[in-house]
Amino acid sequence: MISVLIPAYNEALRVGETVATIRAILPNSQIIVIDDGSQDETYARAEEAGADVVFRQKQKGKGAALKRAFALSTGKVILLLDADVGGSAREAEKLLAPVLKGDADMTIALLPGSSGSGGGFGLVVGKARSAIRELTGREMQAPLSGQRAVRREVIEKCGGFAEGWGVEVALTVRALWKNYRVVEVPTEMTHRVTGRDWKGIWHRFQQYRSVGKTLSLLEREIPETSSLPAHR
Repeated sequence: MISVLIPAYNEALRVGETVATIRAILPNSQIIVIDDGSQDETYARAEEAGADVVFRQKQKGKGAALKRAFALSTGKVILLLDADVGGSAREAEKLLAPVLKGDADMTIALLPGSSGSGGGFGLVVGKARSAIRELTGREMQAPLSGQRAVRREVIEKCGGFAEGWGVEVALTVRALWKNYRVVEVPTEMTHRVTGRDWKGIWHRFQQYRSVGKTLSLLEREIPETSSLPAHR
């Protein structure tokens, strides 16, 4: 079975389309939406669209939402999707194919539009990309992409999900340290872009701070026996 984990915060306008699209292309999948303290109708829209599980919790951040969703999941393959991808969730098939065929352990969506596609803004994307390169020796184009397909074993062996907005960086770094096959896959996925008003600026600051905290923790986890260039 494939379990689809969708963390959501104030996504009433798009979460329904996201869930409905996944249900259409993966009718037998387990769809789990975690409403992370939304103040709108996210919970109701996800439920109406056909999610198998919709769990409402106090706002704890993306990492905590994914932890809860993973604990409720049963699939051997996990599909991670942001709630705002809407109809472009159909592109998830491109992420799943290499994992289901056994050609990759984790795939990461490259979104169209820029070399830094996959989420985030220039400063935080650059910071994440540079840190992954230094910690693992790999150059990732979309270090913050939240759209991924991954074998359940990978998440378990990597210690689950990190806290906050550093969840994607931590999963990538730990998977590479354990020599799992991580592949970036071009897609036509789209999502709502954070605005450049004060609310958007605050969001970017929070993201930058969270990613920085995660990177500091990862620097203390570097495997002593690693043969990667950055660890010599």
